[in-house]
Amino acid sequence: MVPVGEGYDDEDQVPGAPVPAPDRLWRHPAELGAEQAAANLAARQAGGRRWPSMLASFLAGAALVGLAWLFTDPSPTTIQNIETVVLEAPIRPVVDGPLGLNEWAIEVTEPNRQSAVTLHLGGDAAVPIAQAILYRSDGHLLTSAHAVNGATDINAIVGTVSLPAQVVAADFVSGIAVLKVPTPDVEPGIFSEGSVSARDQVVAMGAMASDDGPLVRVVEVLSKDQVAVTAAGHHLSGLFQLSEPLDNAWAGAPIVDARGGIVAMGVSTRNGVTYAVPTSLAFDIAQDLTDKGSTAHVAWLGVVPERLTDSLKAERDLPGGVLVSKVWSESAAAKGGLVAGDIILGIGSVNVLEPNDLLSALRASDPGDISELRYSRPRLPDGPASLSESTMESEIHTTQVVLGSQSLRALRSS
Repeated sequence: MVPVGEGYDDEDQVPGAPVPAPDRLWRHPAELGAEQAAANLAARQAGGRRWPSMLASFLAGAALVGLAWLFTDPSPTTIQNIETVVLEAPIRPVVDGPLGLNEWAIEVTEPNRQSAVTLHLGGDAAVPIAQAILYRSDGHLLTSAHAVNGATDINAIVGTVSLPAQVVAADFVSGIAVLKVPTPDVEPGIFSEGSVSARDQVVAMGAMASDDGPLVRVVEVLSKDQVAVTAAGHHLSGLFQLSEPLDNAWAGAPIVDARGGIVAMGVSTRNGVTYAVPTSLAFDIAQDLTDKGSTAHVAWLGVVPERLTDSLKAERDLPGGVLVSKVWSESAAAKGGLVAGDIILGIGSVNVLEPNDLLSALRASDPGDISELRYSRPRLPDGPASLSESTMESEIHTTQVVLGSQSLRALRSS
């Protein structure tokens, strides 16, 4: 292009070849359309060959970044922190379905495979009565108290060896029993120190092997701190409720979390609902059982407690309490005048806001203790309270009850 400067006159210029379009400040609209069409055509023709150059550019850039990182000498604690975060991140397993055998469940339970024990009566190994957990290296086992209640001549398959098992003691309130076998050549279980939350997936692990491999069932923790009632009317507190029903043969089975640690033990209950006792609670009870060799009878009120719903709290204008859904005949509660539909507010000096408050107060009492019971009852024109009429105006009552015995007995080894 001819430079423009002082004294320039375009009429002095000799006409020549047109200036190329890229060097002009002004272009005809037709030229712009033609240039865009040509560019699109070139892009389509070179489309299949563009990625090699892009890849080469990316690799070259990555190499430069890598060299820069190398010569900046990053602190080794940065790498350590990353590794720690990865190891401590919560594991959210993905499984094929809510129940059944799968590779993840088999893998996560492998570290505890030898500590899972099957209990059977006498020499009939084909008919298991329960599962158990080897929790001490000296041969002490944890299992379900209700599964071994009244059982004699129990054998335990520990690893691949069948050993005679004796019942040391049992606590029917918690559902825990301690058994003893000759010291096995097997390591005790690995227990989880982490917490389990609602909706977490866990694995019920059976010691029995099926044709398809180790017996495992993937379940979900529906809720925590639950209260369950067994078929015999015994109360179990502080439990995990599981999403899938497990039959009685799974009672005492170790429940393994996503990290492979045993976090709870399955217990047998009624109505097809499965619960698990947290190992933290099971250990405390087992220690007491092994130290004392027996369990004392537990004070018994004789009600089936249920947690209050928010709507019922609002209807009765109560901060908390325990709904009585059933009163056992001839129990302390029945003799004190309680009926289904009453809401227990306190016992003795303990304010009852939830079922565990009531059960803890009973565990701290002895059979024969006289306690003052405070409860709320709907004011009805004719007759006692009922669950269907719980929205009516209520009154606060007190009554004296003589706590009975829940007929719990220690199971001593012979």
